[in-house]
Amino acid sequence: MQVEKCDICGKLAAALQRCRLCGRRVCEEHFVPQEGMCSQCNSRLGLATQAPGETLFSAVPFKLFFLGLFLMLVGVLVLVVASWLGGDISVSGAAIFIIGVIPIIAGFCPYGFFAVLIASILTIIGFAVFVWMRKQASRA
Repeated sequence: MQVEKCDICGKLAAALQRCRLCGRRVCEEHFVPQEGMCSQCNSRLGLATQAPGETLFSAVPFKLFFLGLFLMLVGVLVLVVASWLGGDISVSGAAIFIIGVIPIIAGFCPYGFFAVLIASILTIIGFAVFVWMRKQASRA
């Protein structure tokens, strides 16, 4: 049986594993058998920091999307219940559709201007958050 040195720690070991990415011969302490690579390559790829149960839908953007969807549904339900109770309801609204780079903005009812203003501000904030999160993701 041949004894060799680990390329990472220099420890002598009888059974060294070869990393499938960099080709280093490493001891069992520095080998990740699930990935077939050394611990350095594994950490470089970010596989070591990923939570074991993390899925695509546990990411922050998806959570924010579902939170927004839930809040919209709650708002609609509040309006429906208020109309059933016979209250005097004055509804104003605004919509922003973005097709390519062309925004289409519509507002209606007595406070339509303010609804358009708030929708525009929220859209700008949404774009800023999107750009910021994208930069954070590219750094990781």
